[in-house]
Amino acid sequence: MKEGTNMTIHLLWKMIAQNFKMQRHVIMPFILALGIMFAAEFILLSLNMNTYVQQRSQLLPIFIGIGNFFMSVLGFIFILYANRFIMKRRQQELAMNMILGMEKKHFRLIMLIEMLYQYIFIALISIIGGYLFGVLIFMLMNKLMHQTGMSVMDYPFNVNAMLITLALLAAVMLLLFFINNVKIMFQSPIKLISQRQRSERKLPQFVLYILLVIGIITLFSSYHIALSNQMILRSLYNLFGAIGLVMIGTYCLYLSLGVLLLDWLKRIPSLYYNPKYFFTISGLQSRMNSNAIGLASITMLCTFLIVTVGMTISTYRGISNQVDAIISDQYRVSINGNIHNNPKTQEKVRHLERDIQAHAKVDFFKKNAVSLIAVDYKQPGLFKHRNNKDYNMTINSAYLVIMTQHDYNELNTKKVKLKHGELGFESLNQPFKKLSTATMMGDQFNIKQIDGHNYSYPVPGSLTIITPDDKTFQQLTNYYVNADKNDHHGTQKVQNTFMHFNIMTKHTSDFDKVKNKLMQRYKVSIDDKREVAGTLYEINGGLIFIGTVVSIILFIGTFLMMYYKNVAEGYEDRKNYQIMQQVGIEKARIKATINKQIIWIFALPIIVATMHVIFASKIIFNVLGILNVNRIGVFVTSYVGVIISIVVIYALMYWITSRIYYMIVNRYH
Repeated sequence: MKEGTNMTIHLLWKMIAQNFKMQRHVIMPFILALGIMFAAEFILLSLNMNTYVQQRSQLLPIFIGIGNFFMSVLGFIFILYANRFIMKRRQQELAMNMILGMEKKHFRLIMLIEMLYQYIFIALISIIGGYLFGVLIFMLMNKLMHQTGMSVMDYPFNVNAMLITLALLAAVMLLLFFINNVKIMFQSPIKLISQRQRSERKLPQFVLYILLVIGIITLFSSYHIALSNQMILRSLYNLFGAIGLVMIGTYCLYLSLGVLLLDWLKRIPSLYYNPKYFFTISGLQSRMNSNAIGLASITMLCTFLIVTVGMTISTYRGISNQVDAIISDQYRVSINGNIHNNPKTQEKVRHLERDIQAHAKVDFFKKNAVSLIAVDYKQPGLFKHRNNKDYNMTINSAYLVIMTQHDYNELNTKKVKLKHGELGFESLNQPFKKLSTATMMGDQFNIKQIDGHNYSYPVPGSLTIITPDDKTFQQLTNYYVNADKNDHHGTQKVQNTFMHFNIMTKHTSDFDKVKNKLMQRYKVSIDDKREVAGTLYEINGGLIFIGTVVSIILFIGTFLMMYYKNVAEGYEDRKNYQIMQQVGIEKARIKATINKQIIWIFALPIIVATMHVIFASKIIFNVLGILNVNRIGVFVTSYVGVIISIVVIYALMYWITSRIYYMIVNRYH
């Protein structure tokens, strides 16, 4: 009895070793991909629990949590895809063993043992690799946020993060084990073999044309949304709709257009029956029919990857510009009321100037008054009074920052000269930048587009309006507060005065010590450029960190899908290769035909993804306006560089995965 048990165990181990040897090109990428994903999980957990991070940043733990959520969702989808592919490859093995007398409980035992050794390998990669790579991530993250004084000692090994990571990995592995068991529970050997050999059926012709129409309509609708001039907040809102439409359009067109196009080519006898194209066209038709969903998925992954990396790099390159756009001088004081017509504000400014000069050597004070009012915007160029007194921003609202020509010219080296009936516009919003006329308070004004510093708080949907005189300034303020040009009741509460100044000495510590006291005494806000920059670097550094994490997972997912698709193609083409040889076709022609088909199939996703990104570039640039990324040169060069880099990496991925394809195809002939 004991000898029989030992023989059974020995046989099981032999089968496990043999399966690993035969399927190593499928199992090893799976182990490596899960190892990288859970290494990222360990890094994120370690950073979130890190004392240095928690003490120096309130926002970063939140950003890390958001990044972890997106990474977990995407990673879980890719893990399910890889597991499904592996189990599909093993159906024939299971069927043959069941025919030879193996019971399902033995196969479950084999899967359990395989799961255990995979768990050990993945755990080692996750924890050891995660900690070593986490040190680099920690240093990079602190550099992005301009934190100084940190060292490797500030990133100790976190045992709690390790235990949570191992527990999550165990939960995922058990879930996959459960899913795989459910798949084989009610399967007979004949059913398993038939599923393994079943090929995708071609959709009926009328269904293909329906999908074609839906695909064209949804894709062009998404492009129309992306190319239209919109407010920044409206662009952010519409971006999600455009993403949904482009996904529907992409999947529908992959399912229909490729098959129909090849059908149309077959109707051209001189082309289809040419020996040079016959096998290529017929082979491509079969591939498009069976791989449409996979190719569409790779296309969308490449699209999201380019967009995510491009936004991340554009944001990083634009941080210094954001700081200058928000506050150009060392300090800015915000005071309630209009210095030009409010005696209390004038007195407060005089006292403030005196107290500031008592503690710091100031170059000179620059002062301007503005009205800050939320209005409803109706394209094109119609600005309507808001009936409600709630000034919260909505996707259809604009935030007016009104100042006089006199104040604007006091602040800017580039002067502006406006005529009567003319207004100056300065904004990041594309709809405002295109206006040559606008309707405000019921009157039509000619618009002069200005490219200068607006010296106001930049918010999504903001528009700086320069008036030719104080009368127009007050009329606009009155109207958009009370819907009456002559009613100035309550307008003081929307008017602010800004004071801007620099301290001439190298150190500002003396003034910094009394800054909070001045803010409390005069009930004002004093913004420090260094503090504003620190907040921006913290916010944008967190966003860049999220973008980097999501990009890494998208890279892994794209590689996994390409790799397993090439493996599947290899097994399928091996049969076709043998059949074509048996009917007398030359080996060189077979190889050339398959090469053309594979190149076309794997070049298509990156070509379509690049086209999607080009059409989406306008709405992406508009959305980045929320982060004050407003330099078109920075945006364009970032995205061109990203597209070129990802095309090169995609080609490298194809080269790596195609090697395993040719190894499978050439194995048995």
